[in-house]
Parts: sequence; structure tokens; C-alpha cells
Amino acid sequence: DPAQPITIILDGPNYLRWSSAMTSFLKGRKLWRIVTGDKPAPVKRPDETDDSFADHLEDWDSANHRILTFTNTSVPSVNMHFSRFDLAKEAWDFLASRYTSADLAHQYQLVSTLNRLRQESGQSIDEFHSQMSYYWGLLAVSEPKWHSLSELISEETRRLSITSQQSPFIIAATSSAPPHRSDNSRRPRCTHCHRFGHTVKT
Repeated sequence: DPAQPITIILDGPNYLRWSSAMTSFLKGRKLWRIVTGDKPAPVKRPDETDDSFADHLEDWDSANHRILTFTNTSVPSVNMHFSRFDLAKEAWDFLASRYTSADLAHQYQLVSTLNRLRQESGQSIDEFHSQMSYYWGLLAVSEPKWHSLSELISEETRRLSITSQQSPFIIAATSSAPPHRSDNSRRPRCTHCHRFGHTVKT
């Protein structure tokens, strides 16, 4: 049903669930490759007639606009922005960039929920397992983002650790360095006034 292709309506924090459901929906209708850009608009072949090319282009454009319609009807909060998009890929990328921050916040909420999750009184093992699997499934969808975020945190932690380890040695080396004294052993000394820097003759 174009009016409601999936039951999930995108509201921001549920972007992961929405994108997962919409991806499955589009794959089931062989439309997903248009979204990814793997199936761009056809280009006329040298041996192709104008009528044949027009038919191929019309078929592709029809599929492209079906995706736009499906997406538009499940994103009422920002569908006013969709008028400027002629390509389904552009609309999809727009939503992904717009809801990245909300998505990361939602991921944090999922992790917090998993940490607090406990088997309730009267809840069967199967029910509890299904509940946990549901949240882990949502996190699995965003695994690449979590992997990149984990790498960034690890690198920052390593850098701070190295800095904190070096600091005591730098401070110790600075504090233990002997005070600077001028080397008078090589300077001439006057035998008359006993001062350095000249002799009786100079």
C-alpha cells in the first residue's frame, strides 16, 4: 500500500528501526539498488532506438518515484523537503545525514536499556530472550557506526594514556636538571684583581 508501505513512521530517534524496515521493504520489491546508486538511470546505447531508450528510462523513473512516494508517506515530519529531490538516493542520503545525531543518541539509549534489562517476575526465558534479541538486533543494524566510534574512542584513550605517562618524566627531567652555571674554567683571570675575563696585561 503506497499510503503506508511500512508500519513504522520515522520520528527521528527511531531512524534505525525505520531504515531497517524500509530497506527490507524495498529489497522485497527489487528497488533497493536504485537507493544505493548501484542501478542508476539508464544511458542510451549506440545501437538502441529512441523509443526503446525512452521505455527503459520511463521504467527506471517509475521505480525511482515509487521509492520517493514510499519514503515520503512514512516520513511526515520532513516530507515538505522531499519536493526538491528527483532521485530516491538523494532523499535517502538526506534522511541519513539529518538523523545521524538522533540515531547515535538512540543507540546510547539502546545500550542503556540492555544494561538495565532484567527478567521480570512471571516472564518466561523465551520471552526474556526474545526481548533481548530485539534490542541486540537494533544495535546490530548500526554495527559499522559502533565499530568506527569504538576505534575513535580507543585511539583517543591511547593518546591520552601516552601523554599521561610521558608527563611525569618530563616534569622529573625538568626539575632534576642542575641549575645553569657559567663555565669560568676556560676564561682568563686577572692575577691583580682576581676577576675573570681579562689579565693584568689586557
